Amino acid sequence: MGLHRSERCPTCRHRDSGVPMTSSAVIELDGVTRSFGAGHTKTTALDAISLTVMPGEFVAIIGPSGSGKSTLLNILGLLDRSSGGRYLLNGVDVQSLSERDRDRVRNETLGFVFQDSRMLLMDTAAGNASLGLKVRGTPRVDRATRVGAALRRLGLTHRMGETAINLSGGERQRVAIARAMATEPAVILADEPTGALDSKNSESIISHLRELNRQGVTVVVITHDRTVADAADRRVEIVDGVIVADSGAATSKSATAAAEAPAPQNRRPSFAVRLWDEFCDALSVHSSKPARALLLLTAFMLGAGGLVCSIGISESAAAQVTERLTQASLDEVVVRSASGTAFADGFYYADGSASAAINGLEGVRSSGFVASVAAAEARITLLPSGSVPNQPAFDGSVVVADAGYLGAQQVTAAPAHAVGLLSADWGARVALIGEGAAENLGIASVGPGAQIWVDGSAVDIVGVITDTGRKAALREAIVLSPAALGTLTPDDVSLVVRTVPGYPAALAEAIPLAVAPGDPAQVRVETVADLRNLRFGVATDLGTLVGIVSVLLLLLASMSSAIAMYLSVQARSSEIALRRALGASRGSVWRVFTMEGLVIGAAGGVSGAALGVCAVVIVCVLQGWTPTLSPSVLLLGLVAGCVSGICSATYPAIVAARADPAIAIRG
Repeated sequence: MGLHRSERCPTCRHRDSGVPMTSSAVIELDGVTRSFGAGHTKTTALDAISLTVMPGEFVAIIGPSGSGKSTLLNILGLLDRSSGGRYLLNGVDVQSLSERDRDRVRNETLGFVFQDSRMLLMDTAAGNASLGLKVRGTPRVDRATRVGAALRRLGLTHRMGETAINLSGGERQRVAIARAMATEPAVILADEPTGALDSKNSESIISHLRELNRQGVTVVVITHDRTVADAADRRVEIVDGVIVADSGAATSKSATAAAEAPAPQNRRPSFAVRLWDEFCDALSVHSSKPARALLLLTAFMLGAGGLVCSIGISESAAAQVTERLTQASLDEVVVRSASGTAFADGFYYADGSASAAINGLEGVRSSGFVASVAAAEARITLLPSGSVPNQPAFDGSVVVADAGYLGAQQVTAAPAHAVGLLSADWGARVALIGEGAAENLGIASVGPGAQIWVDGSAVDIVGVITDTGRKAALREAIVLSPAALGTLTPDDVSLVVRTVPGYPAALAEAIPLAVAPGDPAQVRVETVADLRNLRFGVATDLGTLVGIVSVLLLLLASMSSAIAMYLSVQARSSEIALRRALGASRGSVWRVFTMEGLVIGAAGGVSGAALGVCAVVIVCVLQGWTPTLSPSVLLLGLVAGCVSGICSATYPAIVAARADPAIAIRG
C-alpha cells in the first residue's frame, strides 16, 4: 500500500505521519501472534494479543522477564513483523506496507527511548539528538532549531556540545528523549527507560514523559519499574505472551492538546542533505578512531601509491629507453660481418682498417671496434691464477674496444689520456675499469703498476671510467684493448659508427662498399632506428610487471580494510539498530558504511598518489633519469583509492543493511 503525504491525521496535532486514518485508535492490535522457529523448536512469544491505544494515552506494559514485552514493543515499533493477526497504525494495516514505507512511518510517526539510551558515544549530545532528523533529511537550519528546543526543555542546553561518552546515564537518557521529541512523533515507545538509572534520574525521566503526554503525545512504556507504571494512565500486564490484565479502557485525550499546540510545518525530505550528513558521519567515525583510521589509510595509501609509483617508474624508464634509442637512431649505425666472424674480405675489424675506411665517408664523425668476451672464458682475477687458493674470478661484463668506440660513445676516463691507450700503436695490453667493476674486484685505487690477470696473463689497468656517456653498462664492466684479447675468442663483434644526425640511412648503403668493396654482401649494417619500436614493448612489459605487483598490493589493502570494516559492523550493531529504529532504510545504512569506505579510500588515494610521485622522483634522481609522469596518474591514484575503498566496504555495508532491526535492537 502506498503512502500519501497530503493526508493528515484528523485527531491529533502532529504533522502528517504518512498513514491515512481509518480509525480513531492510533494503535490497534487484533489477535496478533509472534512465533519463532518451527516444528519441535517453535516458540510462541505473543499469543493472540489484542490491544487498542487511543491518541494521547499513557500506557505502561508490565510483566516479568520473558513475558513477551520486548517482542510486543518491536512489533509496535515496526521493527518486527507479526506471525499472525492484524496491526493497524492510525487505521492502516502495517502488514501491507513495503519495507521502505515501514521505515518512513517509523521515522515520521514513532519515537523510541531505549533502556541504554543507544548513544553514538563519540558524537555530541546535539548530534545524537538530531539523528532522527538526519535520517529524515531535515535541513540543518530546521534541525538545529528543533534539537535546540528539545534539549532546552530537558535542561541540557549547556551540554549540547559535549560528547555522549562524557555524559552521565541520566543525561544520556534525557538526550534520548530529546532525540524522540525532535522528530515530533505521534507515538513514543519507551523500553525500560529508567532501568539503568537511580531514583532521582528515574523521577526526572518519568516527569519528562508525562510532560510529553500532556502535550498530546501517545506514550507506550515497557517497564519493570512500578513507579513508572504508576505514572501511566493505564497499565497492561502481559504474562507468557498473553495479556492478563488491563487497568482501563482506551480513551483519547489528544483533542485538547491539539488545540493548545501549534501545527508543525512539513518539509520534503532532501536526499542531498542525507548524503551530506552520511559523508559527515563517515568523517566523524574515522576521526573518533584515529588509530584504526590511520591503519586503513596506510593500507590504501600503500596500494594507491604503489600503483602510481609503478606507472611513473615505467613511464620514466620507457622515456629513457625511447630517448636513447631515438638519439642513437639519428646518429649511429652498427656494422657486423654477415658471417658472424671478425673478418670481412680481408678486413680484420679490430686492426682499425675497417674503421679507417668508414671514417673516410661523408657524414661519419667517428667509429670504433667493440666486442664482448664471456667472463667465464676471460677468467679475470686480481692476482695471478694459483697464487691464492680459491681466488674469486670477475663475473661482470668484459668488453673489448678501441679508443674510437669509447669516443663514439662519449666515454671519458681518468686520467684523460687513458682512453687513447686502448689503440696505442705498440699494441699495449691494457684495460680500463668501470667504478662498479673496481668495487667488485676490491680495487681501491688505480695507479702505476695496477694489474689484473686475464686468462692467466697480466694486463695493466691504465684508468678508471668516470663517465659512461651513452653506455651506462660500462660502469660495471672491464674494457680490454684489442691487443689484450690474446687467444680469447670475442663474441658479437661489431663496429659502431657515430654519424652526423640524419645520415644513418645513407651510410647504411655506403659502408658495405667501403669496408668490403669486393663482396659487400659480407657486411651487414644495422640502423638503430629499426630498434625504436622496441620501446613500446619495453614500456608495456615493465608497466605490466610492476602494475601487477601494485594491483596485488591494492587488493591486499582492500581485503585487509574489508576485514577491519566487517569487524566494525559487528561492533556497531547497536548503532545499526538505532539507525533502523529511527527509520533509516536499508539503503541508508548501506550508504553510511559505503561512505566510510569511500572517504578513507579517497584519502588513501590522494596521499598514495603524492607518495607515489615522491617515490618516482627519488628513483629517477638516483638513476639519473628525467622523471616522466602524466597528470592522469594522479587522478588514477585517487580513483584507485576510491574504488578500492568502496569495494572494501561493499560486503560489510551489505551485512549492515541486511541486519534484522528486531535482532539488532536486542543485541
